[in-house]
Amino acid sequence: MLLVSVVSLHATVQLADVFADNMVLQRDATAPVWGTADPGETVTLTFGDKTATATAGADGAWKASFQGLKVGPPQSLTVAGPKNKLALNNVVVGDVWVASGQSNMQYLLVDKDEIAEPGNSDIRYFESPRAMSAQPETKFPPSRNLVWMLAAPETKPKMSAVAYYFAKDVQKDTGVPIGIIDCTWGGTPAEAWTAREALESVPEYKAPIDKAILLYQNQTANVASYAADFAQWEQKFGRTDTNTGFAAGWASPSFDASSWTPVTVSDFHSLSTLGLTHGGAVWLRKTVSLPPEASGKDFTLNLGPVPGVDTAYFNGQEIGNGGWTLPGFSRQTRMYKVPGALVKAGDNVMAIRLFNQDGHLGTFAGGTKLGLPVADPASISDDWLGHVESMLPPMTDEAAVAMPPYPYPPPGCSPTVNFNGMVCPLMPYAIKGVIWYQGESNAPRAYAYRTLLPLLIQSWRSHWKIGDFPFYIVQLPQLGAAPKVPEDRSNWAVVRESQLLTWKNIPHTGLSVNIDIGDAMNLHPPDKKDVGHRLSLIALADAYGRKIEDSGPVYDSMSVEGNKIRVKFTHPGGGLVAKEGPLKQFAIAGSDRKFVWADAAIDGNSVLVSSPDVTAPVAVRYAWAADPEGCNLYNQAGLPASPFRSDDWPVTTQGLWYGEVVAKSATALSPLQTPPPVAPSPANGPHN
Repeated sequence: MLLVSVVSLHATVQLADVFADNMVLQRDATAPVWGTADPGETVTLTFGDKTATATAGADGAWKASFQGLKVGPPQSLTVAGPKNKLALNNVVVGDVWVASGQSNMQYLLVDKDEIAEPGNSDIRYFESPRAMSAQPETKFPPSRNLVWMLAAPETKPKMSAVAYYFAKDVQKDTGVPIGIIDCTWGGTPAEAWTAREALESVPEYKAPIDKAILLYQNQTANVASYAADFAQWEQKFGRTDTNTGFAAGWASPSFDASSWTPVTVSDFHSLSTLGLTHGGAVWLRKTVSLPPEASGKDFTLNLGPVPGVDTAYFNGQEIGNGGWTLPGFSRQTRMYKVPGALVKAGDNVMAIRLFNQDGHLGTFAGGTKLGLPVADPASISDDWLGHVESMLPPMTDEAAVAMPPYPYPPPGCSPTVNFNGMVCPLMPYAIKGVIWYQGESNAPRAYAYRTLLPLLIQSWRSHWKIGDFPFYIVQLPQLGAAPKVPEDRSNWAVVRESQLLTWKNIPHTGLSVNIDIGDAMNLHPPDKKDVGHRLSLIALADAYGRKIEDSGPVYDSMSVEGNKIRVKFTHPGGGLVAKEGPLKQFAIAGSDRKFVWADAAIDGNSVLVSSPDVTAPVAVRYAWAADPEGCNLYNQAGLPASPFRSDDWPVTTQGLWYGEVVAKSATALSPLQTPPPVAPSPANGPHN
């Protein structure tokens, strides 16, 4: 909030959106402050005993900088022009970190004990609004008042859990105020966070990226023809939809659905839950008891984002529908008004019909989010009854290639738009570095991520113009079913390798390995405390010079010794450790490139790997799977080894670039191996 004099109602001096009460200015650096004024006006800034001046240019823009600020007590920052004076209160000097990525970085702090802990005014938090643009922007959309929050019981639930735990650990160790700038958007791919010129510097990216950006710019004009084009495509490939369930009475309160399959909608990420792997139509029904005071009153039912076509019914009457013609339908939250005439005390029946072409659903709203008029929303369970109405055949490559491209990319998913709309308005705010948790939405293009992630980092550094600032990466944890045989087609393993290679090849980066703290059945594992802690170890060792181990064992090299392979590691951290039993998840292969499970044993700072089935080994892998259940190589510092492979043999998604996944791999990989972009968990929700 800006505290200004009355005359400032007609002021000409303004500050950029990121400047507000309670903010953190970066210490020991050039700390710019910028804004607008009348052309030619002189602006004077005062912060304690420091002053800086600037003159607004012909476009009204001005920028002044403080040099080498030191940590001290909170002070006011004043910005004065000829006609008005602005004052920002409770401003401190410390270290500023940007927390960015998709939903696992966006995931809010939910630990009740942590939230209840006393506040810490040395942890401060700014949330960038979600915004898209085809061109780099200098300001955020005027959607809401932007503030810096102090960490307190009432504000912590609005903060990224990973970022909060990271800030807490760093602040405790350094004693320095820590500012977090949250710049996140669930379900978004890395292409959306990368500057256009960086993407177009790679020949394989240029044509599809240009096409996607043009699609984003022209989406309004394209929507009109899309519905007809899609209907024609459905007809041609035998993938049309006909609602037979309504005629059969499936929406009626009197219908007996007791034989339907129980479904927990908060985990309803795929229609395969009901046996519908390749798409089709399903129905969900739920009976809810409403109190007498709800009778006859309108309310709004919130179903969350529903990719595909949906029709909602309440007590047998249709209350709304959505589908392909909704801009950004796969992220569009379905909000349907329920007329009071349909609402009664006691039992009420909700029925939802879903039709989808590929079997993916993303996240469906849970009980607490539905908006039902009950005193305690938590009393509404996530349990529904589901039933398949019709099944679609597997989608052929021909059908996948011919499918009309969406004229309305999911919000936040078009190339460059988040970089332009969310990152650029922060520049050139002085920062210490970036923590990054993203990659899930790039799993279908996992191999290209080894090119894309370095492009993203370099584009941020180039535009920020403050050198090679630290950029610390969260490696994806486990997800999915544990492999019974060594897995060769895991997209997630390839994403992890791309993240590992980025750390090895790009200066001033770090990698937080989390292969042991995910949740095999949850894209949003709840343990964010350890993620934040491991990131803080990297920061303390790299950015703050602490003499601590910040990484688990990292593959360095291998050599063949008879029928065994010796694997050497960096970061032994006092010695290698097999946690809770013999080493697991090592696999070995000969020249036939067929991997088998192997025996592995620690020998000093290396591991010897062998199998009686491979007499002449040439390659070794560790934890190379979406969910390498039981992988247990650590160092004495208690940090897990990163998954790795010694070979450079072709892997899944290799050769696929942006825009090619549907065409080349629509039928090649299972839904578990190619998790779709998803919104945040309904129990945790987006923080808007």
